[in-house]
Amino acid sequence: MRSLFMEALARRAAAQAGQARRLLDARLAVLMAECGQPGAADGPVAAAPAARPQGALGALARELARGHGEAAPEGAALAQRELHTLRRFRATWTRLSAEERLRQALAQVPPQAGPLNSHHLVHRALVLMRETSPEYLQRFVPYVDALLALDRMQAPPPPAPAPVRSRRAAASRAAVRRSRS
Repeated sequence: MRSLFMEALARRAAAQAGQARRLLDARLAVLMAECGQPGAADGPVAAAPAARPQGALGALARELARGHGEAAPEGAALAQRELHTLRRFRATWTRLSAEERLRQALAQVPPQAGPLNSHHLVHRALVLMRETSPEYLQRFVPYVDALLALDRMQAPPPPAPAPVRSRRAAASRAAVRRSRS
């Protein structure tokens, strides 16, 4: 546990400069001397981080950092344009989808619904939400759709229809019952 603390302290010292760096180096040297680790006099910052090999997650982080830093300027501009276009398309699609779902909800309201009718109340809430905060409505509709899909997945399956029996099969069963009695 102490070695992990010393490694973290060494990384923090490497990121500092000036008086803060000197204080962190001195503290790290004292800790390494207390533990009796070799290299305490050499330069504690160089010894501690390399002491423990990085795992698969560390390798992935290094690879991602390296790939992010090597992006070409024209490639970065193209990626930014694509992301901007994708964001705009997603926003348009979300807005249109929310409007379509709202139209579907409005179509299901009974014409003579009373003030406490659940369809009527939901209709009023959605209309007020659209007028007050259309962005919230756009985020609310997919959430409700997801909840409805989960509800449908958990609903019991409909009962299987009863098999249709022919008159001849029913008559033969009745004859068998009569013969047994």
